[in-house]
Amino acid sequence: MKITPLEIRQKAFEKNFRGYNQDEVNGFLQTLSQEWERIYDENKELRIKLESTEREVLKLREVESSLYKTLKTAEDTGANVI
Repeated sequence: MKITPLEIRQKAFEKNFRGYNQDEVNGFLQTLSQEWERIYDENKELRIKLESTEREVLKLREVESSLYKTLKTAEDTGANVI
């Protein structure tokens, strides 16, 4: 069950003689806890993927720089030969 922040804010608990229905509140808190845990785990996985992707981008930028230098050297060498 997916819960949005709006649903949490708008959740109304039925009142009994002695206050809120404890089973209903506990059930909702259990569901909320499970959803929060799922989101936390998803966030953790996404952070790991982001770090991995950032490392890959750095590697590719280094390769790009190396290729650019190689191309520039080849151009200079070609110009000197001509």
